[in-house]
Amino acid sequence: LALASIATLLAMRNLWVNDQLLNAEADQLRTQHKAEALLPVALADILGATTNKDGIPHLRHALGNATQTHAFFPTSMVEYDLLRQRLSTNPSQCSAGICAPNTLDAKLVKASFWKTQTASAMSVSAADTPYGDNSAWYWIEVFPQRSTSTANTSSTAPFVYRITTLANGVMPGSTTVLQAIWARNTPTTNTGQWRSWHVLHD
Repeated sequence: LALASIATLLAMRNLWVNDQLLNAEADQLRTQHKAEALLPVALADILGATTNKDGIPHLRHALGNATQTHAFFPTSMVEYDLLRQRLSTNPSQCSAGICAPNTLDAKLVKASFWKTQTASAMSVSAADTPYGDNSAWYWIEVFPQRSTSTANTSSTAPFVYRITTLANGVMPGSTTVLQAIWARNTPTTNTGQWRSWHVLHD
């Protein structure tokens, strides 16, 4: 009888462990899907309208005046240089999810770095994702394509955007960080191509 009880307890423990493992795997999968769902949200941010229906400029697509310090998506190298100047006092070179890094630092492709940078990210609201507030963020790094002739002029410049998304799951420690690169087909078009996509690790 004692052996039977021990066997029953061991079987129940194994079932509990397997259930916990399945729950963890399912939560991690949901978290990855959540991070993937942020990519089109970030892309819509890049391609957003420059003005609203009343003709008022959207600050994320307008540099504003000399007294303003907000981050915005540049359309020329002159604007890009201004963006870098505004972000130069921020250690992460990011503000409200818009980034203009000075170099391709190796830490920028590590998940642990982005997990500590949510204060400089764009937080995704429950209106944009079914997963609720304060559980998903993204950053958009802006890089100029200097190989083309227009990249060094004040006209519309071609840019490449590296998008990093971070999503937290329900279970403790369940976090996914994705990174993808998107580039326009031409400097003035709203169509483009995804160049890469991968999950970041350390």
